[in-house]
Amino acid sequence: MAEKLVLDRPSLLLDIGNSSIKYAWYTFPEEIADLRIFRTSLDSIEALLEQAANCWLCSVVNEETSLFIAALCGKAKIPFHQTRTQAVQFDISNAYAQPQNMGADRWMVILAGAALRDRGEQTNFIVIDAGTAITCDFVVANKHLGGWIAPGLSMARTAVVSQTKRVFDQGQLLDTLTLGNDTPICVAQGALAQLSGMLLQACNIMQSYCSKYELYISGGDARVLISTLAKSENNSACVNINYVENLVLIGLAKIAHQNMAKND
Repeated sequence: MAEKLVLDRPSLLLDIGNSSIKYAWYTFPEEIADLRIFRTSLDSIEALLEQAANCWLCSVVNEETSLFIAALCGKAKIPFHQTRTQAVQFDISNAYAQPQNMGADRWMVILAGAALRDRGEQTNFIVIDAGTAITCDFVVANKHLGGWIAPGLSMARTAVVSQTKRVFDQGQLLDTLTLGNDTPICVAQGALAQLSGMLLQACNIMQSYCSKYELYISGGDARVLISTLAKSENNSACVNINYVENLVLIGLAKIAHQNMAKND
């Protein structure tokens, strides 16, 4: 049965991450790459749902939060959809033998890469979501090859301080990779070096599969990593880097768009 929508209202897209909640509005058939991203809180979602035709959720937190939002959608009498990782979607095949082991947010990021790729000429791409944890995934000729998960900048710095004695961090935000000359600077630079090295390795590995590709990166640490790479003398492998404010929401918009196209 086709989903009945309130035609004069947009779809609400929700990205509930480890450290923040972001949302966007999507009205079919608008361009999904042009979403405006906003921040909100759990307490404010009910008011947003009053303006929505339906709700699309991607959440990495506890199931109770998803059930809470589903109940709010029921109260507002609008359809609720929660995304799950698939083995194949939009012709992208997942490298995981058990797709349910991949976080839905990571799958949305991969689908976002496919959506952005469809606007250009390259069929191959790397997607990086540099948040609390950083994820990196590789797609060549519609096949997800696999990827990495590692601590983000803040988590990496916290791990060093919490697991060692007489090592401390003062929280400096750095975007130039240099050699530290004091313990807090060494901690900050070490974390930045690790993540910058991860990006460089990703580009080097991708070049072993294909000569042309796009790299899409989003998340709270994205800009500092882009800035660091731009200043590096060894960044020749990392080309076509594209900053995207929120890849998860673009992935959600792609799914919402397809659903609405079927019902149009």
